[in-house]
Amino acid sequence: MQARKSLLSIAVLVALSGAAMADSSTVNTYQDGSSQILNVEQRGATQSTVNIDQRGSRNSAGTVAGNRSSGTPISQSATYSVLGINQNGSSNFTEASQAGKDNSATVNQTGSGNQSARLDQSGGYSTATINQDYNTRTGASITQGGGNNNTANTSQSANNTFVSAAISQSGSYNSAGVSQQNNNNVVSGKVSQSGNSNTGTVAQQYNQNLVSANVQQNGNNNMGSIGQAGTSFSAASALQRGDYNTASLYQNGNVLSADVQQRGNNNFASSTQTGSFNEETLLQTGNSNRAVVSQTGSGSYLAANSVGLTQSGNNMVANVTQTGGSGNVAAIYQH
Repeated sequence: MQARKSLLSIAVLVALSGAAMADSSTVNTYQDGSSQILNVEQRGATQSTVNIDQRGSRNSAGTVAGNRSSGTPISQSATYSVLGINQNGSSNFTEASQAGKDNSATVNQTGSGNQSARLDQSGGYSTATINQDYNTRTGASITQGGGNNNTANTSQSANNTFVSAAISQSGSYNSAGVSQQNNNNVVSGKVSQSGNSNTGTVAQQYNQNLVSANVQQNGNNNMGSIGQAGTSFSAASALQRGDYNTASLYQNGNVLSADVQQRGNNNFASSTQTGSFNEETLLQTGNSNRAVVSQTGSGSYLAANSVGLTQSGNNMVANVTQTGGSGNVAAIYQH
């Protein structure tokens, strides 16, 4: 059964109740299937558009009032902005709020495996995109708070059981992306940005069993990236505070841990971990330091390989390589 709606009658009804005050704005919806849920509110929007396309069954764009809930609508109060939601399958859920000016936000969900998306956009001239294809029990969220000209993208496909992607941006001219494919059983990727002109990315493929990646940037013109492929029981974290820092982390193996922190300006850090039971902590405080760490050995539960590297000062260089067996320890302090 097909039902094509413009929501004109609903908009009139809501306007009479005092809940909608949109100026020259439009809501378009299309529903094809059964037991779909749709709840939209435009309040104070000017020349903005909401487009919602639902095909399948039991998809939800916003929530409606229930016995214990007042409902949460898809909300738009923006100026010259567009919000699009496309759901094709069943049991998909989207929650979205759009404010500000000249913003664009899109959520695409395909498949029937309890995919959820949450989007909160404000500021101006920003773009946010959430793509979810054939995932099971997978969630994604994007928050763009204040600032202008930010870009955020999450892409998830063929993931299963508690796989999550999250992006948070404040400031201007930031770019963030989280890409996840074929992950299973508690895998998470997160990028947080505060400042201007930062770039942060997380790429995760074929990971399983408690794998996490976290890029956190506070400053300007920083570049941080984490790649994880075929890992399990592993974690990677990159923290950047300052300006013009670069951090690149890569993991492929089991029981790997990398914690990279940069506090200062113009620092460079590279971390590569393969094998198993490898641990690394890298701290740079100061300016124009360079550190490269490579761990490719196979440690064990009682004899892990470990690197502890601290650079405190300016213009320092350190290169550390561990390969082969287990129980290797490297501790370096430059100051």
